[in-house]
Amino acid sequence: MFSVISSRSVTATAATRRGPGWTVGFASAAMLVSYLPFSAVNGSLGILSDATRASTSDLQWLTDAFALALAVTVLPAGAVSERLGRRATVVLGLALIALGAVIGLTAGGSPGPVAIPLLWAAQAVAGVGGGAVMSASLALITAAAPDVPARRRGIAIWAAAVTCGLGVGPFLAAAVIETVGLRWLFAPILVLAVATGATGHFLVPEPLSARRSSVDVAGMLLSALTVGAVVAAVIRAGSTGWSDAFVVEMLAIALVGLAAFLLREHRAADPVLPLTMFSSRRFTAAGLAAATMLFSIVGAVFVLSLLLDCDGDSEIGIALQLGCLFAANAVASLAAATLQARIGAARVLGGGLFVAAAGAAFLATAGEYDVAHLAWRLALFGLGSGLVMSTASALAVSDLPPASAGPAGAANNALRQLGAALGAAVLGSVLAAQLTSQDFTSAVRTCLLVLTGVLTVTAVTCTALLLPRRR
Repeated sequence: MFSVISSRSVTATAATRRGPGWTVGFASAAMLVSYLPFSAVNGSLGILSDATRASTSDLQWLTDAFALALAVTVLPAGAVSERLGRRATVVLGLALIALGAVIGLTAGGSPGPVAIPLLWAAQAVAGVGGGAVMSASLALITAAAPDVPARRRGIAIWAAAVTCGLGVGPFLAAAVIETVGLRWLFAPILVLAVATGATGHFLVPEPLSARRSSVDVAGMLLSALTVGAVVAAVIRAGSTGWSDAFVVEMLAIALVGLAAFLLREHRAADPVLPLTMFSSRRFTAAGLAAATMLFSIVGAVFVLSLLLDCDGDSEIGIALQLGCLFAANAVASLAAATLQARIGAARVLGGGLFVAAAGAAFLATAGEYDVAHLAWRLALFGLGSGLVMSTASALAVSDLPPASAGPAGAANNALRQLGAALGAAVLGSVLAAQLTSQDFTSAVRTCLLVLTGVLTVTAVTCTALLLPRRR
């Protein structure tokens, strides 16, 4: 679909002449496009259920196929990008997203239940592409903007693009379905993926960077096995409980895989995840904050969407209300770079976590869950989460040399995706447990109080990690 060529002949002079703006724009656009298959399908689950006669489990895997594929891919993709080239890996990821859209269009022309396996395949292929884009695009920005202020600005735009991809999907789906029909749901994604990939291939230079002499294949396979087993266990536990045999087996596999992965990375000459990165308190705090923030966003959106749907809100109405969160998140992500320059990244990260915790607390104590009561609370939660998402990505690579940007960004993104996968499953389990003794609104309030506690503990922990050491 695209000619993916690692442009080793592109010189640093050419990259400087074109400037980092092209690279930041391409990387950010690629991130926005990479989340559209996930968010567009999530915004269309009701109509997809009617069109395909899918069961609840079938619909769950329409979301989880993408999430699982992305979570498994994101860490190995960081190592691959250092071998293949960062821009080339982003283009390859966009090509896979386009391929997933083609499969999705094929599913749109298939009858009833036949479409479901094709849609699963479409989402899985797009998820692999999204993992490649996520890891390589952050490293691409780091290489193109090596000075700290430019890097912060680029990462802020990149983080805002992630949020836009999550928030735009439901509106895109509604527009396509209402104008040309459900079968064309993936058509705009195909066009955008091809256009973005072609633009990056022809107009964005491949920055010169230290290339890996080898790839830690064993480490990549073990990381994929471990992450995949964890995510699969969490997804299954959300509907069957933690005592389910499959869940127990997956958790056992994950523990064995993790032990083997750590041993392999300790001994490998060129590891996919250098364990020495975790000696940096800033890197560790960034990973914890990123995982917690995506856990909270996905979990909050999950339970609030169910509550609003139960209250009879339309799909577009739910999208508009939750849009307050994503709009505020995008604004805060863009403002984060300026705040980091003025008061320091550590304070922005800790402050963002406390603001998000306050937003979750206000959501938990809302008298009613309508537009008047939700809008400002969701905006406050979004402001805090936007500050955290942008700053965590910047902190993850701040203490590391440019050659380590790929693995560092991939590790931070892997933790982020683990948090996202845990969000809906864990909060779903809490919600189900509370519904045995409470009404729906009270059960959702309990879930939001859990989020408040998780965010507060994480805020205190990250603040402690980021405090200057006494000499």
